Amino acid sequence: MIRTYDQNQIALMMLSAAQGMTFRQKSALLSLVRAPEEIFRDLRSIEREVTAISEGLYEKLCEIKRDFCEERVLNYMERTGSFALFREDPDYPAAFRELSEPPFVLYCKGDESLLNSECFAVVGTRAPTRYGRDVTETFSKDIATAGFTIVSGLARGVDAIAHRSALEVGGKTIGVIGCGVDRVYPAENKELYEEIAEKGLILSEYFFGEKPVNYHFPERNRLISALSMGILVTEAGLKSGTMITVEYALDQNKDVFVVPGNVFSEKSKGTNELLHNPQCLPACSSEDVLDYYKKEVSKKEEQAIQLSTSEIIVYDLLKDDEKHFEELISETGLPMGELMSTLTKLEVMGVIKKLPGNYYGI
Repeated sequence: MIRTYDQNQIALMMLSAAQGMTFRQKSALLSLVRAPEEIFRDLRSIEREVTAISEGLYEKLCEIKRDFCEERVLNYMERTGSFALFREDPDYPAAFRELSEPPFVLYCKGDESLLNSECFAVVGTRAPTRYGRDVTETFSKDIATAGFTIVSGLARGVDAIAHRSALEVGGKTIGVIGCGVDRVYPAENKELYEEIAEKGLILSEYFFGEKPVNYHFPERNRLISALSMGILVTEAGLKSGTMITVEYALDQNKDVFVVPGNVFSEKSKGTNELLHNPQCLPACSSEDVLDYYKKEVSKKEEQAIQLSTSEIIVYDLLKDDEKHFEELISETGLPMGELMSTLTKLEVMGVIKKLPGNYYGI
């Protein structure tokens, strides 16, 4: 579908292209005119007022007016499958309009109708432990299967696992990113980015080509929480950026669910600290989240798997803790060849997982 934009919307895109310009500066600038298009129609007439807002702002606007090519930008948007949403658009999220600094423009790739679906955020550390990965995968799949659109920040770690898990069960997901919607960050998530753009939605408030600078991520986090009915923190350290998302969520009166973690793990110190906050709700299973919203996960009936004697021995050893291959040789008493065959069969059946470092677990 070819989208068209009026001159006021083009002017707002031009403003969004002004890197480093704050929301307050943009608001002050817009207050000088009756309509956004008037800013660039006759800059000279408001030069004094613009200069009073910020030193160097007038020169920056002149530069944008000179360099911004409407035809080139619109062609680029069509070519990349990107589009812009504005506050007056029906698909612009109602929750964003209530923010103290609502985005003037949203840049998107994918299905914008998801912005007004039932959204739920899953967030956490960029370097999860195996426990954090398993928890994130299990909870995200169940929550997505129950009908929620999973929202996260498309970062490595918990974010990527949450998005991927939702897609694996045929669910919907939104990636809110801290750079231009046409950039992939981190690069390792390129395939995931493309799959979300095809089956879900990529969302950003930053103009095309903008780099993922540090201050963008806290700004991005306020959109993740605002878009969602609630958020789930699966694993996070004390200094994790996840805590910023939690602060936004609590300020926005969102539900905050926290998965208890290993008390000896640095990666769980943040989540365990949150459990002391009476505003946060402990989530020991996905049912704790879904019951809160009176939803159920429709799981497929699993067929019983018949295990051999050696498979039962291995499974019983792994069901409570992961073990190294050498430990399994010692504790099972099985010949090496038989043990390797048993592990391979259990892995193919999906009963166990092979982990880094020649460890195995459920």
